[in-house]
Amino acid sequence: MLSSHAPAHADTVIGFWDFNDGYVEADESPQIIHTASQGSGILYQQRADTDGNGKDGVVFTDAALGINAADGQAMAWDDVAKSGDNDAEWFVEFSTLGFQTIQVRFDIRGNGDPVEEIMSYDLKYDTNALVDVTNPGDVVGTIKDFAGGLSTDLLNNQTLALVDGSFVTQTIDLSAVTALNNQTTVALRFDDFSRNDANGAMRIDNFMITGVTAIPEPGSAGLLGLIGGACVICQRRRK
Repeated sequence: MLSSHAPAHADTVIGFWDFNDGYVEADESPQIIHTASQGSGILYQQRADTDGNGKDGVVFTDAALGINAADGQAMAWDDVAKSGDNDAEWFVEFSTLGFQTIQVRFDIRGNGDPVEEIMSYDLKYDTNALVDVTNPGDVVGTIKDFAGGLSTDLLNNQTLALVDGSFVTQTIDLSAVTALNNQTTVALRFDDFSRNDANGAMRIDNFMITGVTAIPEPGSAGLLGLIGGACVICQRRRK
């Protein structure tokens, strides 16, 4: 069963984003691209009032995974839910070849105002590469989207408990979603951040995807089988 409160992290970092390298983009850019700080993958911050310089982040350390991220910066939006199609969202595209038991974690902060606080979000996925979409609805410019606009729901109206303008950690256990295992491409989208009223601000920091190395890559299992079979034949001939 899908859970938004996973146990301890998995074994290997697939991709980690600390947003601390610095980026200078125009505010309200339709899309800001973030490459992974550790591991691999690309994260696309999109729509709404994106903050081109980011905002203050939060420290995150995990000695077992070799992560020691300073507070630095966080990916930020100044308004998560404008009118029409211009709601804040982010995509992350990565590979899970050789991995299963996928886990996701991130730190999220609202603006601390109960009237304008972020209340919930949705999560969707697909195993096809993202595509460029030009001018969807009232969004100006080119952004990423699921191929053909098709995806599968993972979480709907997942509640958040944000208080006092502090960062809160969200962990999502995707181990039961076997369709994500051992894939050349996985794309996740976090969107539909609801709020009590307009102008809710949001920051995301220390976004991490992990997995357990337990699945032979395509072709490996067959190769091992051939080697094993050859050994058996040799033993029989010796006898």
